[in-house]
Amino acid sequence: MKKLDQNLAPIYEALVKLRKKRIVPFDVPGHKRGRGNPELVELLGEKCVGIDVNSMKPLDNLGHPISIIRDAEELAADAFGAAHAFLMIGGTTSSVQTMILSTCKAGDKIILPRNVHKSAINALVLCGAIPIYIEMSVDPKIGIALGLENERVAQAIKEHPDAKAILINNPTYYGICSDLKGLTEMAHEAGMLVLVDEAHGAHLHFTDKLPISAMDAGADMAAVSMHKSGGSLTQSSILLIGEQMNPEYVRQIINLTQSTSASYLLMASLDISRRNLALRGKESFEKVIELSEYARREINAIGGYYAYSKELIDGVSVCDFDVTKLSVYTQGIGLTGIEVYDLLRDEYDIQIEFGDIGNILAYISIGDRIQDIERLVGALADIKRLYSRDGKDLIAGEYIQPELVLSPQEAFYSERRSFTLDESVGHVCGEFVMCYPPGIPILAPGERITREIVDYI
Repeated sequence: MKKLDQNLAPIYEALVKLRKKRIVPFDVPGHKRGRGNPELVELLGEKCVGIDVNSMKPLDNLGHPISIIRDAEELAADAFGAAHAFLMIGGTTSSVQTMILSTCKAGDKIILPRNVHKSAINALVLCGAIPIYIEMSVDPKIGIALGLENERVAQAIKEHPDAKAILINNPTYYGICSDLKGLTEMAHEAGMLVLVDEAHGAHLHFTDKLPISAMDAGADMAAVSMHKSGGSLTQSSILLIGEQMNPEYVRQIINLTQSTSASYLLMASLDISRRNLALRGKESFEKVIELSEYARREINAIGGYYAYSKELIDGVSVCDFDVTKLSVYTQGIGLTGIEVYDLLRDEYDIQIEFGDIGNILAYISIGDRIQDIERLVGALADIKRLYSRDGKDLIAGEYIQPELVLSPQEAFYSERRSFTLDESVGHVCGEFVMCYPPGIPILAPGERITREIVDYI
């Protein structure tokens, strides 16, 4: 296959040309290049608002691309090693849902870990597919769910040979990676499609110093969250597919829910970010790796904290680790991750990605600098000095596998009643109960509410 010229950025280039023209807009958006909303211009800038435009002949149409958007998608596919790529302006939520809606219909089975993002279960509500959840192992010290174990997936395939697809989170929010290539081969041997939620792995393809990417592992579809680690604007994503998928059908599925008023700001950001990754991704992410490893060493040197990495790899539930994820266990200083998260934000003006019962996550990416890392390390040292305490009464993170009673769709559309939390024990959940981020449900529609789960909440 002929490699494309990754120096090109067709959407960006078309918008630059448009800006130079004196077009009088009698189309939407109604702010008319910002003239109708000066406060918006003051906030975002004239250059930004001036290219917030509608689809028109020189700018193509995302619903049925035939020119610059088609070219941008071909460049994205080439950059990521995929057969086809789709620019997504509904976030990776829309990419994950498209994967499931493209492969499953009502009554079809799909094998997936229970610690999936809510977008995956929402897709099951929409299409009526039946989840076959795989039990996840949890690290006993740091309390995080680990990766999919090959043996458990093999057992699920044996028990449900009629399943249409397998969904894999890789990497997880914390950086945990499964045996993606082995699981892909196993699923394909069973005639099942492999869908990868690669929301936290847009960078993996661009250096061999990180875990294998979904497309490189032979997956059939991958949802890539470009705005997380690829440098594009929030809410922009790319959906990648392999040769065995029908791109026309996937486009039809996308168009069921995607806006017909696609944002050219989001699409241009995807176009520019793809070019940056293709041309400079290897160099950029190797610098990110260096920053992350430096931060990890410095945080561990403080004492009490545990910034974990590849030492978690056991070849079973952890087969690789994305070292760009700066995940830190905090209970060694007697504080929960949530408490450290709040202290960093409220006392030190440092915004990290999230905190849970025992951990925090600092997202290190192409936009970080060494002075930012030093500030984070200094703040964590200060927090230990000022706020550490005896943490013997802290509970460890745990994962409770709920019992599935009804399909997510059946439960969601059933007649529902509201109860207090204590009164809900024994009933079937009709909505999601979760912390966000990371958006992994404690309870999802169709699952039995137990005393153990209520106590955990």
